[in-house]
Amino acid sequence: MSEQPVTESNQSDPANWFFSDILKGNERIVSFANVVINREKDTTAGVLAVLNFTRVVFGLEQSSSLLSAIIGSLHTENTIEKSLAICHEWPDNLHMKVEEVYRIPLFERSLKRVSTKYSKPTPDWFTTVLEDLKTADSSAAIILIRYPEVVECLRLCNVAGPDVFVIFNPRPTSDQQQAASLTFNTSLPQTVRRLCNILPENHDPVQGGPNWRTLPGGHCYGDIFVPRAISHDAQALEDSLLTSSLAVLSLQAELSALQRENRILTTENQLLEDSVVKFEEELREEKIKAERLRSYKPPVKTTSQDTAYSPWSNSYSKLASPSTGKTPRRAVGDSPTSQRTTTTREIDLNREFSRHSSTGKTPRRAFWGSSTSRRTTTTHEIDPDLEFARRLQATFDAEDTELQDQMDQLLRTAQRQYHCGICLDDFPEDDAVRIESCGHDICRDCVRGHVCTKIDERRFPVLCPVCMADHKNPNPGTISRLLVELLGVSEEQYKTWEEMEMAQFSVLVNCRKCQNSAFIDRGDLEATKELTCPVLGCDHVWCRKCQQSIDPKGPTHSCDGASELDHLMKERGWKYCPNCKTPIQKQDGCDHMVCVAPGCNTDFCYRCGSRGTGNHVCQPS
Repeated sequence: MSEQPVTESNQSDPANWFFSDILKGNERIVSFANVVINREKDTTAGVLAVLNFTRVVFGLEQSSSLLSAIIGSLHTENTIEKSLAICHEWPDNLHMKVEEVYRIPLFERSLKRVSTKYSKPTPDWFTTVLEDLKTADSSAAIILIRYPEVVECLRLCNVAGPDVFVIFNPRPTSDQQQAASLTFNTSLPQTVRRLCNILPENHDPVQGGPNWRTLPGGHCYGDIFVPRAISHDAQALEDSLLTSSLAVLSLQAELSALQRENRILTTENQLLEDSVVKFEEELREEKIKAERLRSYKPPVKTTSQDTAYSPWSNSYSKLASPSTGKTPRRAVGDSPTSQRTTTTREIDLNREFSRHSSTGKTPRRAFWGSSTSRRTTTTHEIDPDLEFARRLQATFDAEDTELQDQMDQLLRTAQRQYHCGICLDDFPEDDAVRIESCGHDICRDCVRGHVCTKIDERRFPVLCPVCMADHKNPNPGTISRLLVELLGVSEEQYKTWEEMEMAQFSVLVNCRKCQNSAFIDRGDLEATKELTCPVLGCDHVWCRKCQQSIDPKGPTHSCDGASELDHLMKERGWKYCPNCKTPIQKQDGCDHMVCVAPGCNTDFCYRCGSRGTGNHVCQPS
């Protein structure tokens, strides 16, 4: 470890003198020659180093309130090695953004990102960024990235004096000393100049760098972080370990899924490559066949006598004949078109010859006489290529006959098609669903959709959709339970179907005492006035009309309460007015009562209930 001048020997200076020298406004640079990040590594290694350094600094700040002790611990080689240890095992070919690295539990638990800056690294922009750091309530840090440089600037709060700026450069550029360095300063302008030296405004982008590494115009961006309050007790460490474990499990699951997908895609790519090779081979064979057909020129050898009797003499005379050595005016002997026409005509004529010879008939236009035909046949010399073409055509005819027979057999055994009257498509009979009550055939998807819709609408019975479209049909077909089971509706929909089906013959009643429900026969329900809970162990009785509970040991129930009132009056000895039937209760006095109901004023005896005046005498009963 060495100091640069502002670069004096640090090993002989006490920590307090080092700290006091910084507070006087002197810039101190401490370099660590044996500690540096490999320049071949990606910027992600530098991001890991500066984030870990920020975490270490904020941890020192929480464990000690003295700024001198914090700075004394910072400029030691042990602290720098601890900060850079995290990036030594990082692979060279992996790249991650700052926000992605920050989201790991180690950093997200101790750091909090508050903002992101983006601009060209000018002195004014650095001044604005450092002023933003000073507005924070606590110490703050900004990570500046411009490929391939990764630099961090911290502002350490000092209650008793000026704040201290710390610049951490873990991987200097090639023209700088190859050593990690720390720069301590209390002056904002000096800190800005130092940052401008590390990240100059006139910057040449790295040649060959990927687009995601290099920002346009030499711009750089910075992320500002502040410390997050953390606890170092056992529970906090256990929670952090749990969070990290869950993150690792999630990444492992994602990796497994990607590996499976990679294997599937690799297999598919191999199959596609095999198909491409196969198609290329077939294409090459077809090109060879086409080239062979284009270059084919059947030689025809005839005599003058044969030409006089042959009906094809005019056609053959149009071809370039080796015996004559002349080229006809209308034919070009070496052109592919002429050769193809000649080959096709020759094969067709031979096919016609073989067909007529097999049937035993001689075409009128083909032969003028049997003697001429025999003479022509004997005089022609058999050509090997023509014989090969005949055999090839015979093979094609045999294959065509075989394919026709197979097609006829498949048509005889194939399923019949039916036309769905709902979606107007044609389907095999296996996909058809027949409604037994009306005999209509409908595709399975249409019936399932119709039944599910009616179940959701609580419509029962479910009618045939074809019959519903015919408004003149007085007896539309209905869909049965067996058909619903075969359609494969959901369990909830099938349960709703059963409830609607049961509702035809029974009624669902709810007991307010035991809070249970049960189906009761509809006829029995309509025949009775009082309902008893059918659930075993529940003796609740209630009125079917007014739904009021009934006491089995009490008086006869009436919905308007008249029977209960009459029972109560007899039980208490109350009387009715003989005129208006108003209930009367005697509290004291004689038995002569006067009804106080409006418009009544009837005199009656409270004991016997007979009308009378005050001199009434009750007859002994």
